[in-house]
Amino acid sequence: MTEPNASTRYPIAAVRERVRRHAGPVLDFAVGPHREQPPAALKQLLNTDPETALRRACSEDELTAFAEAAAAMLRRVYRVEVSPAAIMPVPGGRTAMSFLASSVIRPGDGVAIVEPAYPAFNRVAQQIHADVTSVPLDPSRCFSPAVEGIAGDKADAISFVALNFPNNPTGAVLDRDVLSAFLNMFRPGTVVFNDATYGPLVFDRPPWSLLAEADGSADRLKLVELHSLAKLFSLGPVPVSFLVGDEALMADLREFAEFAWSDQSSLEMNVALACLRDGNRLDEVRAVFADRLERLRSVLSDLGFEPFPAASGMYIVCRTPSAIGGRPVADAGEAAEALLANHSVAVVPWEVHPTSYLRFSSQYAEDDLKALAVLGADGPLAS
Repeated sequence: MTEPNASTRYPIAAVRERVRRHAGPVLDFAVGPHREQPPAALKQLLNTDPETALRRACSEDELTAFAEAAAAMLRRVYRVEVSPAAIMPVPGGRTAMSFLASSVIRPGDGVAIVEPAYPAFNRVAQQIHADVTSVPLDPSRCFSPAVEGIAGDKADAISFVALNFPNNPTGAVLDRDVLSAFLNMFRPGTVVFNDATYGPLVFDRPPWSLLAEADGSADRLKLVELHSLAKLFSLGPVPVSFLVGDEALMADLREFAEFAWSDQSSLEMNVALACLRDGNRLDEVRAVFADRLERLRSVLSDLGFEPFPAASGMYIVCRTPSAIGGRPVADAGEAAEALLANHSVAVVPWEVHPTSYLRFSSQYAEDDLKALAVLGADGPLAS
């Protein structure tokens, strides 16, 4: 069993703290200050008596409208047909993951989690004292799950699988045959959760959802997926998220939710509705980030980094180089520290044995990208 480590920090929080301690300005490629402007209709909604709507709990009619709009969005974007009864709004993605884990997982349960991935679910599962098995994503096979460590009896002992596709940070998207072979390893009734925050933000193929790609497994496994639109609509901390999946499981979650959080506000629900009904926004955002990623990739390659292809998302990951600025580094943590201390560049280190990565965000300021390119004037920054 993997024991919780109280010293383990949320990676972005740890990077932000190091940046605050850094003397002088920083080129921020860890989170990045860039944010697209929300659509005009959302701005108008947020400026229309927001105080009253924020203080008023959402109504049953608004909840029904939300579920119907979310089902319509899934149909429009992913070609997935679900009943509105299979949909539940949640106050943010991390809240949803904590809620799902505490609802379904018990101490000692076998849980398989792909890595690298958004780290929230792993940390929560460890806190519950689940028996967590890491399933590394193999960079030599387009970040497909390396299943050697969970074959046979190990897979039979797993009752919960946590996926994150399209993947954060790698941008990887699983082919249907790879996904099918992976899911067939687990016994009937296993809960399979997918964080699909970047599902609409896929560049070289249609948007990706577990519910669409694993449709043949829906009768054998309990599928549940998280969808979140807050980043795509530049809403910051305003939650526009929902869980969708196996109807019996969703009914249990809906009952437990009465104990987990207070009612969401009418304002939050109406913002969510506006996002779900905006049929053009996702195409616009997809084009913006495809361009920003490509320009970042070009600069990183010129600096000597080796970016992995990013089929989706907002990030580029590079295998950790052996040296930064000519100084040897042993792992991603040392490389990130050298970039910040010696070159004032902030990135996110990501360790997944046996590979370590550096994650660069495409939400950079344009001046920061120009300044990053200049760092290679005297030779490669990474080697």
